[in-house]
Amino acid sequence: MRGWRLGALLTLLALLASGCTMARLGYDLLPAWSSWQLDRYLALDEDQRALVSRRLDELHRWHRRGQLPGYAEFLGEVEAQVRGAAPGGAEPIAVGRWRARVTDAWAPVAERLAPAVAELALTLRPDQLERLRRRMAEADEEYREKFLPEKPADRVTARGDRVVKRAEFFLGRLEAGQERELRQLAAGMPATEELWYAERQRRNQALLGLFARLSRERLPLPEANRQVRDFLLSFWTPADPARRQRLDEAVALSDQLSTQLLARASAAQRAHLLKTLRGYAQDFVRLAGT
Repeated sequence: MRGWRLGALLTLLALLASGCTMARLGYDLLPAWSSWQLDRYLALDEDQRALVSRRLDELHRWHRRGQLPGYAEFLGEVEAQVRGAAPGGAEPIAVGRWRARVTDAWAPVAERLAPAVAELALTLRPDQLERLRRRMAEADEEYREKFLPEKPADRVTARGDRVVKRAEFFLGRLEAGQERELRQLAAGMPATEELWYAERQRRNQALLGLFARLSRERLPLPEANRQVRDFLLSFWTPADPARRQRLDEAVALSDQLSTQLLARASAAQRAHLLKTLRGYAQDFVRLAGT
């Protein structure tokens, strides 16, 4: 579930660190990759594999034709805004609005994905749920080792590494002064790694609880579909208002950092960003066949 739950666009962008020519290959391999991940987490039987294969192929065809053109249009809008925000331009950078648009792309995917997830969940056995629990615990431990080192200084370094890596993906190589300043800005941000880790665990436990309930009660498919749909649509929104506020504040600080970085980008770095955006948009158009 880790692959699709992030949303098709977010998953695709995460897979494609090798550039635009890999976008088409990566996208075409998404059904096979997602099926492999599900099998790895659940040890699917033959009937479940057939169900997953059929459902993933359906989702992939729908997403290719119905969603990719909109992604390409969105990237074109971002490109225009980046050009308008260049020195002498009138339009400010709008990182927060970009992120909100990407998050909004999850809703139609969740709507389309819910029946498939519900259908699979109703077939799960206790041993598969236990395997899923163990796999999630292992993934949580890997996450903690990567993002939450024991020493506070190591956490600050890891945070700086993540910010620099993300910046270089979009802007190309940073100058020494830029990287130094970016690491200083990252170090000055509130330490929210534990907060995000707790949220990750909450989501995992909610998913496990949902699957356990559906497999145990064997609800009618329409009711199972409704429960899965509600879960997927609320995936990015914590139920607790205080926790939601803290996460929103953390995201806003990240957006502010990105805005500062883009505002100080060199002409060459802006050109790299525009080329990256244009390349992905062109790939989305080609993949959609439009």
